Amino acid sequence: MNSPVLNEMAFERTSSFLSSYPGASPQLIARTQQLWSAKGLDLECVWLQTIGSLRGFRVFDTPRTDVSSAPMDAFLLFDQAVIWVASLHSASNCVEALPETQLDQAQWSSLQAVTYRLLEQLDAIRLLFLTDLPIPSMQIARSISEDADMALAFLIRRKLARRFIACGSTEEANEFWRRHIAGGRAFRVVADKLYEVGLDYGAQGDYSDWRRNTLAILGTAAHTSFRRRPISKSVAPGDVQFNETRDCLEFVTLRLHEICAYSSVLQGRLLQDLDAIRTERSLQHDKYVLAASAAAIGEITIEHWRRTVAEESSG
Repeated sequence: MNSPVLNEMAFERTSSFLSSYPGASPQLIARTQQLWSAKGLDLECVWLQTIGSLRGFRVFDTPRTDVSSAPMDAFLLFDQAVIWVASLHSASNCVEALPETQLDQAQWSSLQAVTYRLLEQLDAIRLLFLTDLPIPSMQIARSISEDADMALAFLIRRKLARRFIACGSTEEANEFWRRHIAGGRAFRVVADKLYEVGLDYGAQGDYSDWRRNTLAILGTAAHTSFRRRPISKSVAPGDVQFNETRDCLEFVTLRLHEICAYSSVLQGRLLQDLDAIRTERSLQHDKYVLAASAAAIGEITIEHWRRTVAEESSG
């Protein structure tokens, strides 16, 4: 299953990492470059292979009068998280080269399918953000959140992954979704496991309230509602509960950060397999650099998440 993130056609290298985030915080740019350099990774090369070759790739042009770097910073962090998903998908395409894996083959096959779908959705929501189309952005953001929970659930329960790949028809796939994923079932699997390892991801607390409210708002985009009114550009940001396309992007970034961070906590065998891919002799070729870098890119993604949480906590 080849990654949808990579164009079949050669792309013109008219864009680069540095030129694609005008107005971003110089500190964030420098920190990102430093994180990649410290891991011995070529940020520019990987960025071109992933973000620079998205089917819907466009540069985010902020108004020159915008004095805040926050919108561009959020956009940069979203792209960094997309790179991690692309690297994980690339790794899932390479596991057959390993003599043995720590994760069950069904778990890897499930991750391959989920990350493939995620990449298509992330490509789409990025373009919808740039064209300011809130309703489809909200629909896709909700779907991405569900897929995030599903990916983690597959890592936790190998039998669930086996049931997933055993679906041989549309009817069986729909039945699997209803019985094991829909209605927050995958979320509860993840929450229970996190509670076991001492992390609170349950139904109580500010985060859970925010997450539940956000998903409820995203859910309003699934069906036409008389109560849902268009957000006029003349309405001040403080006058609306949810700033739609930008909030969708930031919510999705958070969910990707959570997949990355929690997968390393809940399933150490994933990291063992990613490390094996990095050192596998048959994969020592430039075309496998994304897969071989997945573990290191995951560490960079977690560091972005930690910084984001720390900055939000400090106000």
